[in-house]
Amino acid sequence: MRRTNPLTINKIEAIARKTREYFQVSNDSKFPIMEVIGYLFEKCVLSLQVLEDDNKIFEEGVPAVYNPIDNFIYVKESVLKELEEKEYRSNFTLAHELFHFIQCKILEFEFEDVEYCKSYEDAEWQANEFAAQLLIPTEYAMAQKYDVQFIIEKFEVSEIFANTRRIKCLKRKHKNISYR
Repeated sequence: MRRTNPLTINKIEAIARKTREYFQVSNDSKFPIMEVIGYLFEKCVLSLQVLEDDNKIFEEGVPAVYNPIDNFIYVKESVLKELEEKEYRSNFTLAHELFHFIQCKILEFEFEDVEYCKSYEDAEWQANEFAAQLLIPTEYAMAQKYDVQFIIEKFEVSEIFANTRRIKCLKRKHKNISYR
C-alpha cells in the first residue's frame, strides 16, 4: 500500500473538474482519455508504452502502471484492444493512471510504502476516486432522471462502473457526506 498526501472526495472532485476544464471537456461529454494522453505525449509531458500482457512489469491483475521515474504509463495490449472493441472499462484504467501522473508531476505528492493508511491517504483509492469523478461527473451519477444505460452510452463506461459510481454517490448522499 502506498500512502500519499491526503485528499478528500471534495478535493479530488475539484481536481477532476479542473482537468475537464483544462482540456475543454464539458461535464455533459465523455472524457476522451486516449486523446488526452495522446495530447500529453505530443507535448512531451507524458509517455504511453504498450506492452505485451505477460510482461513482468505488470503484477497479476494489474492492467496498467504509471512509472514516475520514466514518466510513462505502461499499459497492456489487451487494454487498448478492449478500447477498440468498445469495452469501456479501459477508460477507467487509463484515467486511474492519469491521476498517478497528476499526483507525481503536477501535485508533487510524496509517497511511502506502508502496511496501513487511511483511505484518503491511499494513492490507489485517490486514483480510483479521480477516475470515477472524471469519467462520470457527480451530477450525472446522482441524477435519478438518467438511467444506467444512458450513463454508459453518454460517458463510454462499463456497466459495472456506472452502477458502482451511482451506488457510491447515493450512499454518500444518504450518509450526508458532502461533496462541497
